[in-house]
Amino acid sequence: MKNSDKSEKKKNREQGLPAVPMAGFTLIEVLIAIIILTVGLLAVGTMQISAIRGNFMGGNTSIALSLASEKMEDLLNSDFNDPPGVQKLADRISGNNGDLSTTAAGNTDWEENVSDDGVVGAAGFYRRVWNVADVPTGTPTTKNVVVIVTWEGNRHRVSIASIKNQVVY
Repeated sequence: MKNSDKSEKKKNREQGLPAVPMAGFTLIEVLIAIIILTVGLLAVGTMQISAIRGNFMGGNTSIALSLASEKMEDLLNSDFNDPPGVQKLADRISGNNGDLSTTAAGNTDWEENVSDDGVVGAAGFYRRVWNVADVPTGTPTTKNVVVIVTWEGNRHRVSIASIKNQVVY
């Protein structure tokens, strides 16, 4: 060893310092690192919660769109002038023809509660509404049809609109 190293060790001991320089972190450095880690983990947790909510909303929207498409397909494949008792395409409330996107109770042509499996019943999570308007032309050969599916007390909704033509052979 060199003389200067020995004298530095002796000097350090006299001042109450360790003879050999210690490597490591101070308490303040460790606390700051823990705080930074905690903030980062909280941010990741918040993002995880947002992702879960987004996935739930996306799943519900997908099911609602599927239920709306199913009903629209059913309506477009039915007879233009349904026989009495069936009348899926009847314009029961002509007062809503200016706004077929309405879902207000008592102002819709047809409505039903549906589960996410497509089962119609009072306990359905989704509410499916369809409004029909005869197009006022010289000879009524078309109907405007709007199918709306809402959920969570009408807080969310999807809708599909189409025109049903009367096929004349």
